[in-house]
Amino acid sequence: MEEGRSDSVYSSGEEDLFAKQSLMRLRNAARWREQAQYISFEPALLVFCFAMSISEVVLANHIILQTCLVEGFDRGDCQLLNTDSNSSQRAMIETQVQPLAANVTMVIVIIKSVVPVLSALLLGAWSDRYGRKPAMLIASAGVLCSFVLLTLLAFLSMQVTLTPWYYTAAYLPFSVLGGMTVITAAAFSYLSDVTNEQTRTMRMGFMEASMMAGALLGFLASSYIVEWLNVAATFLIASVLILLAIVYIARFTEDSIILSNSNSAVEKLRDLLSCERLRELSGTFFMRRSGYVREILWSIVLLTGLTELAGGSGGVFYMFTRRKFGWDLKQFSYFQFTDVLIIIFGNVIGIPILKQILHCSDTTVAIVSIASYIVDSLIMGFASSGWMLYLAISVTVLKGTDGAALMTICSTILPAGDMAKFFTMALSLTAVVPLVSAPLFTFVYNATIESLPEVFNFVAASVYGAALLLMFIITHLIRRFYQPELLL
Repeated sequence: MEEGRSDSVYSSGEEDLFAKQSLMRLRNAARWREQAQYISFEPALLVFCFAMSISEVVLANHIILQTCLVEGFDRGDCQLLNTDSNSSQRAMIETQVQPLAANVTMVIVIIKSVVPVLSALLLGAWSDRYGRKPAMLIASAGVLCSFVLLTLLAFLSMQVTLTPWYYTAAYLPFSVLGGMTVITAAAFSYLSDVTNEQTRTMRMGFMEASMMAGALLGFLASSYIVEWLNVAATFLIASVLILLAIVYIARFTEDSIILSNSNSAVEKLRDLLSCERLRELSGTFFMRRSGYVREILWSIVLLTGLTELAGGSGGVFYMFTRRKFGWDLKQFSYFQFTDVLIIIFGNVIGIPILKQILHCSDTTVAIVSIASYIVDSLIMGFASSGWMLYLAISVTVLKGTDGAALMTICSTILPAGDMAKFFTMALSLTAVVPLVSAPLFTFVYNATIESLPEVFNFVAASVYGAALLLMFIITHLIRRFYQPELLL
């Protein structure tokens, strides 16, 4: 090579520019890592959960009313469903309308939970190379498109009678682009990038609390918003909030991954569909590891799937409270508000008490949480009046703490570089559970609606019982074969 000659295809000026840009990215990343010790995607996740929670209960109620109209009832008769009336006419309408409405709700749950699985698998591994932020923005765009469609359908339903099945199609953009599965996976993968073992549990707990707080505020506000405005305006508000969350992510957050290449958008999209991404993910789960790590990981995924299966009873719980206790939307929203508030209290206050004061292990925390779910379902099944539902959630304050405990166990037995892949794969696998849980609890509820509508609670309790048994097996594996320091 001649002296002074470079093999680079760029001029010296371009190389200097690229070097300055790389240095700037490094400085920005270092600055953001320092700021991310305190806050990152939490505001956006709070807004996402708020927007979805104000719309979910409202949509469930709207589907019931639209089904009533499609079934041929007069609009005035259908308005009885929005009152506290316990008349025989309302009961007759509910009995005829609820099975079809439950089927529509079941399909929506499946579309929102199962269809995004492939997108989550691909985007999860893709984000390891191209960043968490682009993955979140792609999924967020799908969420926004779906809520815009819901808004348009709600406005149209004010003019003509629409079959409620149209609302299932509105969720297709949400699902195809990954939905909340990708958004949540990207957010927690981001935390695994910017935190260490000392701060990770606290930050993940804070992020979970932000999401629950958004859901909590949304449940509280939903009945008031639809009372003061209407269903279409509620969806419009949710759409605007989702847009604001997207703007926040795009403008006020930095990525945790510094790109080492300058691939074009087409090349990045082509890489998104590469089978190499799936091979990377499958290796995390099927790789042979020392001890019984692989068996413990799969057992934890199965355990999470069982708790998700039992949680599918929530899809018919609103209809159950309407049928048995004559609750309206506002009463149900109050109950949901209280339930989520207690879960937040259990995560924020209960976990520190169990871990720091009582010195309980993570396996003990998970066992207590699952046992609380069993008690909760049994009390609700035997409830003869509405106040007993409040009793159930009051005495089971530690339910919902198993997620943080299981995540901590996984982070202890897995290398740091596999945490993001594990979270994406586990979240995707458990996301298919509604394919079973939604039809199961819909079938049980529809089959018992006239005689014993509370039976589905006992089905949920039995599934939680199986989860508790599996948790004891996991505890035994850890005690006997792996890290006894995780136990008491």
